[in-house]
Amino acid sequence: MPTMETTRHYANLYRQLKAAGTPIPTNDLWIAAIVVEHDLTLFSRDSHFEALPQIPRI
Repeated sequence: MPTMETTRHYANLYRQLKAAGTPIPTNDLWIAAIVVEHDLTLFSRDSHFEALPQIPRI
């Protein structure tokens, strides 16, 4: 379940993507927020995450 901290990260990432004109699907945005919140590395080939350079990916 997302925490209040997760929703803050979600909102920040949403604003970042909207300002850049590179929105991503909602579910991917929740995944990104959790990755940022917990300082994780994302294992994914989903190209949507390329719009978020702060997310380390394998």
